[in-house]
Amino acid sequence: MKRLITIMALIALLPLPAMAASVAVGRHIARIKCAGCHGAGGAGDGVMLQTLGAPAPPVPWTSKKEMAQFTDAQLTSVIAEGGKALNRSPLMPPFGNELSHSQIADLVAYIRSLGR
Repeated sequence: MKRLITIMALIALLPLPAMAASVAVGRHIARIKCAGCHGAGGAGDGVMLQTLGAPAPPVPWTSKKEMAQFTDAQLTSVIAEGGKALNRSPLMPPFGNELSHSQIADLVAYIRSLGR
């Protein structure tokens, strides 16, 4: 019995495998949190841009060439910390307090899926 408890305790200490990011979950998050500015399809043509007085549209997620300039870590930072994280538009709000690390990873996966 002691051996079984010891084995179970050791198993509990093992790290869990990382869950793969979900493009479908990321798409759902983008529709709720991002589409106003980034557009329903990620082309940077959201209806809120004019209301906010954005001087320029956001980088289109659908452009493989333009998105290639950003690493996944940079996308994660700008989603979590807002535009200021990459010296981009201050109109891009931070979502780090609203989205979990997993949800941000899902959103990055979705964004990456658009530029392929």
